[in-house]
Amino acid sequence: MVTRILGWLLALFGVMCLLAAGAGYFIWGFKDAPVPVNILAGVGVAQLALWLVLDWKSLSALGKDQTVGRSAMSGVIVLAIGGIASLVNVAAYRYDKRWDLTNDQQFTLSAQSKDIVKALDREITISAFFQAGSPQEQNFKQLMQSYSDESTLLKIDYHDPYADPLLAEQMKIVSPSGTVIIKVGENQQRLESSFDEEAVTNAVVKVTRERSHTVCVVQGHGELELQDDQSPGGLGVAVSRLEAQNYKTSALNLLESQPSPDTCEVVVLAGPRVDLVAAERDRLARYVAAGGGLIVMLDPLQTPETAADMARYGVKVGNDVVVEGDPNRMVAANDPTALGLDSTSWDIHPITEKLTGLVILSMARSVGKGEDVAGLNVQVIGHGSAGGWGETKLDDPNVPSEPTPGDDIVGNVPLIVSVDVTDPANLRTTSAAMDMPSTAGAPVVAPVDPVAAPAVKAGGKVMVFGDGDFAANLLVLKAQNQDLFLNSVAWMVGEKDQLAIRANKAQKGKLELTELSVFGGAALGLLLIPGLCLAGMIGTWLVRRGK
Repeated sequence: MVTRILGWLLALFGVMCLLAAGAGYFIWGFKDAPVPVNILAGVGVAQLALWLVLDWKSLSALGKDQTVGRSAMSGVIVLAIGGIASLVNVAAYRYDKRWDLTNDQQFTLSAQSKDIVKALDREITISAFFQAGSPQEQNFKQLMQSYSDESTLLKIDYHDPYADPLLAEQMKIVSPSGTVIIKVGENQQRLESSFDEEAVTNAVVKVTRERSHTVCVVQGHGELELQDDQSPGGLGVAVSRLEAQNYKTSALNLLESQPSPDTCEVVVLAGPRVDLVAAERDRLARYVAAGGGLIVMLDPLQTPETAADMARYGVKVGNDVVVEGDPNRMVAANDPTALGLDSTSWDIHPITEKLTGLVILSMARSVGKGEDVAGLNVQVIGHGSAGGWGETKLDDPNVPSEPTPGDDIVGNVPLIVSVDVTDPANLRTTSAAMDMPSTAGAPVVAPVDPVAAPAVKAGGKVMVFGDGDFAANLLVLKAQNQDLFLNSVAWMVGEKDQLAIRANKAQKGKLELTELSVFGGAALGLLLIPGLCLAGMIGTWLVRRGK
């Protein structure tokens, strides 16, 4: 009798030790659990084993009882299920893997963020100041877990400014929603309002870059306005995306000065409405011949002389409007001039290599290869669908329903061209129009100082788009338009890790509920489901009572 009591006491203490050890493993995990937790687990197993030895006869007798046998079988099943669950938990702990099943992949880093973090070659310190347990802190921790999965060079510290007011004062933490300080050496960026992936990645880019790049936007010909981020036809949103990724932007007046790659690494001519005069076009050519990067975006039915001038770069800009003939590929109902370029529209090129989604062109003209120019490598990198064509009958108020063979480009109309200047010696930098006498009302062009003119140098790049609006405020955040524009600039300056698909919070899915939808959801959760359960209970009771 004494042996049996002793055995059951050992079993009780053994179970208590195992429960305490289980709580320790839950808190610290199997790998990081302290030594006392492992000792408790071992003592618990030893006590249970000793109980089995001391009380084996009683247990054997109980095993012969049919009721006890069934109960034992149930217990074995429960223990087996518990063991399987424990094994799954251990496997999940040791081989951690997360799947993002959300429609907009809101818990998955963009390709650009992954590339930038993986390319880190030095440690980044991230100090996050949030109220402990706040939603902002939890969301940021979840985001940082995704970054930490890509690199071990991120050192992340969390501080509660309310629990440590002295540190908060020293770090000048004043934002009620939180503050994140990202630092590399002496370079640092502070985030005080937005803590999403886009903001964090842009801050990492800024603190890890040795220098910023300068982008000059041509103004004075009705182009997209540099600072306008409100109207549909402004360029301000695209400019803000550039500046967030460590670019500097400024306006450029070609009538006043000759651009140089030293002061403008990239020149953007975005949708001019008035032709550039010959002297301005020549200044752009001199700039490219000196190794500069030029992005030209030309709308159809506009600037015929500027469009024709692209021939000096080996590019032919058509006097047409590209029409989508396949109704299944139209991106706007009843508008065949709104084009959608998908993964089948791109040729192999660093700019388009990672574009997998849609790029939208509101209205475009054909842009393809022109006559060969020695020293220039010209490549069509984007084209329309097989069912589209370049309509040349522009005086017809109604878009024709089919192309005119021999006049129109039919199928896979070229839309985007890139040019690499390997030998600028053959690049024509002077127009015949320069020798023509000035006419009344012509703009006054400041003369080029021969000494200040940029020296000729290989390495210039040109991008010509058949649409001047794809990077405008109205469209730049649609589909992957911003990636096409920003990749073009990154290619110009040689930023390979920025040739990617970026985080775009404007594309995040939204759930919008009307009052009727809210009422329906409440009725379903509070009335219908409980009502069905109650009806089932009453029905079961009536059936059993009838028996």
